[in-house]
Amino acid sequence: MTSPVQAPPFAPAKVYALSTAFWQTKLIMTAGELEIFARLAEGPATVEGLAEKLSLHAPVLHDFLDALVALDLLERDGGRYSNSPEADYYLVPGKRYYMGHYLTFVDKFMKPTWDGLGEVLRTGKPPEPQAPPQEAAPGKEGAEFFEHTYANVDLQRMFMEAQDSLSSEVAWELSRRIDWSRWTRLVDLGGARGNTAGILLQAHPHLNATVFDMPPIEPLFHEHMERLGVQDRARYQGGDWFENPLPEGDVLLCGHALHNWTAEQRKTVIGKAYEAVKPGGVFMVHDLMIDADRRRLNPLMLSLAMTLSVGGSGYKAGECAGWMGEAGFTGVETVPLQDYDGHTVVIGHKPE
Repeated sequence: MTSPVQAPPFAPAKVYALSTAFWQTKLIMTAGELEIFARLAEGPATVEGLAEKLSLHAPVLHDFLDALVALDLLERDGGRYSNSPEADYYLVPGKRYYMGHYLTFVDKFMKPTWDGLGEVLRTGKPPEPQAPPQEAAPGKEGAEFFEHTYANVDLQRMFMEAQDSLSSEVAWELSRRIDWSRWTRLVDLGGARGNTAGILLQAHPHLNATVFDMPPIEPLFHEHMERLGVQDRARYQGGDWFENPLPEGDVLLCGHALHNWTAEQRKTVIGKAYEAVKPGGVFMVHDLMIDADRRRLNPLMLSLAMTLSVGGSGYKAGECAGWMGEAGFTGVETVPLQDYDGHTVVIGHKPE
């Protein structure tokens, strides 16, 4: 006698959700591309009104808008649609914290690199770029990625906008969680066009800042500092992490950069930071660090993304603290931030 056929003990919910997750990504990307959020920022609209204004097909748009409602990106009142508070704040072009450039960066650059994940798992190296050299920045390793990106004005600006989208919340969290009253001179290493430094200057008027990054970014830095109203307290110094001395300061800040390199390169940078920090000052590293149990998804995904794009990898806070100790920093402490991703700050003190 054969055993009766039994139903599966549980549904494949996780498998199904992960296999179709890109649907949601495509929804938000397309909504931005079609200017849905921009038009609704002008006022609520019906399906028919929005379809006419944007030259879209109303029956398909109806499903599309309701899907955005289900994602909490739009709100619906009767038959009229409007942006949700979060969409209105982050997805409307021209607003201070607009993230549309970040979405474009993810779509055009980050997403294609993941097609090479299998090759990276087999070889341990980023895949060879398939696009022409002028478009192939994401396939370049280490410093070459930034050299190629910054050589193209359009890519440069898009990359800066994307970095600002990632850094703003972390910068405000840093401004709140750290006692900045002890210092006056901040140096932001790899600070791009100065968004993090600018926010810290806005929050703490006694601070002055130097942003250290590659020379081509300087014009965008001055433009951004003026926009933030802190141009009189911020300066730019172009240079190379490995070839030039680092600027001196009470606080040297290094955010979202160490994951670009190998452990030996990280030790080199931390050693140079020790020389640049004034006695009694500190070196701060903030990043999306891998937890001790290696269970948090986002840090592990970032580590894979760095391997795919620039040949780097993620690291643990304990590893960073160890590198700081080797360089001479004392009293190394770890401060978890309460931002959207759960970043961590590792702080090393230079003895008087």
